Amino acid sequence: MKRGLITAGLIAFLLLDIVLVYWALRPPPVTPAAVGAPTGSTTGPTTGGEAPTTPPTSTPPKSPGTTGPTETGSLQPRPVGILLVGLDSDVAWRATTGTCKGGGATLSITRDGGSSWDEVDVPAKTISRVQALAGGTGFIVGADQGCDENEFTTDDDGATWTGPRPLVGGWARKLSQPNAIVTPQDGNSRPCGDQNVLDLSRTSAEQAEALCADGSVKVTNDSGATWTESGEAEGALAFSNRLENGVLTTYAARAGAEGCDGVQVAKVVRGKEPTEMACVESVRPTPGSVAISASPEAGWLIVGDEAWVSGADLTAWEQA
Repeated sequence: MKRGLITAGLIAFLLLDIVLVYWALRPPPVTPAAVGAPTGSTTGPTTGGEAPTTPPTSTPPKSPGTTGPTETGSLQPRPVGILLVGLDSDVAWRATTGTCKGGGATLSITRDGGSSWDEVDVPAKTISRVQALAGGTGFIVGADQGCDENEFTTDDDGATWTGPRPLVGGWARKLSQPNAIVTPQDGNSRPCGDQNVLDLSRTSAEQAEALCADGSVKVTNDSGATWTESGEAEGALAFSNRLENGVLTTYAARAGAEGCDGVQVAKVVRGKEPTEMACVESVRPTPGSVAISASPEAGWLIVGDEAWVSGADLTAWEQA
């Protein structure tokens, strides 16, 4: 009888111990207000009628191939400050625009494929367009003071100049108004609306294209009286065009293109993604310091102080 009482007491003690352990380890009760509500947020107005609290957000990790903030998104587009015209694989003219207030425009000519550049004295303090022609002839559009658009011509590779004379029937960007250009039909044309015109390239007195700050390309076939869409080139810092078998063909120098650590040379086609022609591994491109020229015989590319030259197909580039 005594042994039975002892056994019953032990069983009772074990049961009491199990109950105490359960109450100590049980999860806390869930209130209706907490169901479905993330930590630190509310599902309705807070006390005092304040707006609902928004939980802090974080930037999701980049997936492979995604353009991140160190690529195209961080480059603020700006009008080109370098002007470039290549005649062939040996001869090219390169200019810097200068500024309306401080001047400082320069012009250099290479005759050996970019190995050396000879600086030329110019009668203008600003340059908004440069055009090299055969036989040492050419012209620049600029101003000897301020930013008025005048034309200066040379027939001896810049040893002497004629001008200034008013720019009539020509093309040029307006350095004093980054969103405006001069055309044969309009002295204050705005092909990109309120956006800045990054670059301008013409093929004739009637036909030209403008590169806009958002990467869109506009074209005119009536000397600048009207403009229409001509393609998209996201990340383009500069561009150039030419006629290929009578067809207007446009090439852009792009930064931040996927798979290209440097400057991508791409063909711009309306209604399609740009087609990569080549990736030129270069120093990090800076908006305003990139220029490209696509002549019938060769391609030229400037990135900062570095120059590259290619054949007419623009697919293989060599640093000068």
